[in-house]
Amino acid sequence: MTALAAALAALTAGYALGRYKPLHRISDWAHWHRYGKRPTGPRRWAVYAVLSAEVLGWSVAHPAQGWAAWKHRNDPPPRTPAPAYDPQWAQRRTDRTRAPEEPTR
Repeated sequence: MTALAAALAALTAGYALGRYKPLHRISDWAHWHRYGKRPTGPRRWAVYAVLSAEVLGWSVAHPAQGWAAWKHRNDPPPRTPAPAYDPQWAQRRTDRTRAPEEPTR
């Protein structure tokens, strides 16, 4: 009976932690302080400790994506192709905006 109670308590605690998401809340707090208002004093070091732990955990869990992201972190955004010159542009534009003619009888 004790094992059943322990298993039920573990399941309940796991469910409660999954719903509350304390690590996600701590990460959001650190991002808010790092990229929003600037903390000072001991909170500043707590923010950097949380963000460093987040980066290290992500790097351990996803090393290939982390290395690719690190290599391409300073790449410029992709460029869109330049518009091509179309000599018939004005003619097609007036054809689209003109009201359709009524059929003759």
